[in-house]
Amino acid sequence: METAVSKALAWSLIDQLGRQGIRFGLSIVLARLLTPAEYGLMGMLLVFLMIAQSFVDFGLSAGLIQRKEITADYATSVFCLNVVAAIVLAGVLCAISPLVAWFYAQPVLRPLLCAASLSIVIGSFGIIQTTLMTRDIDFRTQATVALVATSGSGAVALFMAWRGCGVWSLVGQSLADSLVGVVAIWWLSPWRPTGRFHWACIRGLWPFSSRLLASGLLNTAFQNLYALIIGRVYGPSDLGFYTRASTMASLPANSVTAMTQRVMFPVFARVQDDKCRLCRDFRKTLRGIEAGYFPLMTGLAAVAEPAVRCLLSDKWLPCVPYLRILCFCGMLYPLHALHLNVLTAQGRSDLFFRLEIIKKLLVVLVIAATCWISVQAMVVGTLISSVICLWVNGYYTRKLIGYGWWMQISDLLPVGALSTAMAVPVWAVSWTETWNPWGLLAVQMLVGGMLYAAMVVLLRRSLYADIFEGLMVAWSRRPGAGGVSQNVS
Repeated sequence: METAVSKALAWSLIDQLGRQGIRFGLSIVLARLLTPAEYGLMGMLLVFLMIAQSFVDFGLSAGLIQRKEITADYATSVFCLNVVAAIVLAGVLCAISPLVAWFYAQPVLRPLLCAASLSIVIGSFGIIQTTLMTRDIDFRTQATVALVATSGSGAVALFMAWRGCGVWSLVGQSLADSLVGVVAIWWLSPWRPTGRFHWACIRGLWPFSSRLLASGLLNTAFQNLYALIIGRVYGPSDLGFYTRASTMASLPANSVTAMTQRVMFPVFARVQDDKCRLCRDFRKTLRGIEAGYFPLMTGLAAVAEPAVRCLLSDKWLPCVPYLRILCFCGMLYPLHALHLNVLTAQGRSDLFFRLEIIKKLLVVLVIAATCWISVQAMVVGTLISSVICLWVNGYYTRKLIGYGWWMQISDLLPVGALSTAMAVPVWAVSWTETWNPWGLLAVQMLVGGMLYAAMVVLLRRSLYADIFEGLMVAWSRRPGAGGVSQNVS
């Protein structure tokens, strides 16, 4: 089991790093070809597209993963519902596109939203294959599909931007990503809809899935509420700066969080009845992820200004304050995901939904208090609400598996302190006036890498013992390694 999890984590990491790395490289080039206002226009559409995408799945994919046994009829029933829902929702988006254009006072949004909605229909044809691969902890195929789709759609976006298509380049990227991804996953996946559609199958999944659907809708709507308000109150350029900062900060955050959710949800589901093992796996996963993730995010905050200057150009400098704050928000994303995975793995979507209601009420209060001050005030409010929501998420983890707050703090505080100790000298390097942006960025990265590597080596027998033990086990089990039996049941 541990070997399967290690392989799954490795392939999920390859998927996320490869896909996000390609997207990051593409975004750098696109940011130089496009304007902040053009990015802002796409950001205005995302809230509607993402809400529609949440409806397409109805939370049924998670229900298939959580369910101990499924038949061909279950998978086919969910597949048919996904496709029909996607077609209906694309029609709804086209119907409301004039209202969206009126709300933002941007007429170009009408055709943009109609075109972008096609990606939802195309993507619906690959949801079940992805779900079944996740259930079987097959992330190797998913990684292949994702890398092919990201590369193909990136090439389309770059060509369109080079030809002066502006914001349509981003729409073209979305459509190409869905199309290439679906073609690739049908080519590589053996699953076909061989069963029959039965409402009884949907009803069997619905009690669990309906609460996840409601929670997902709430989460998606509130995640994009900032973009909705910034675009309406402050305009497309300010939204473009916020979107760019959010994208840079969420690049590592989303990669780690997605990897955590995709791998640990089915793993936690398999041991859902063994609370002691679930708690042990939770703690080891949390410590292992944050040992590399905390220093990455604090380091990104420290090098934010030279990174933006070098990678995006000076026209994007207004996003630097947002980026620094959002890096600290991003540090907490994997923690949120792990806490919620415990609930979903145990089938407690009722508690999941209850937590989402509480957290969203908090977000509404924070937005209401900050949206009329400035965009930066809204970003600070995001950090405050994220910290409070982490405490809320951890409440049921303590109740269900006995992982209390003092245990969580004791697991996270040492790595957090070391990450801060690394980031402060890195930031201090920028106080000198003798560096050009590229030289400053190189020196800061070198200083940060050397400092943290030294800390890891010095503390490898205490704080990083789990990580070194896992690496040694993986090395001993490599093909051809001596002294260890290769017959693992």
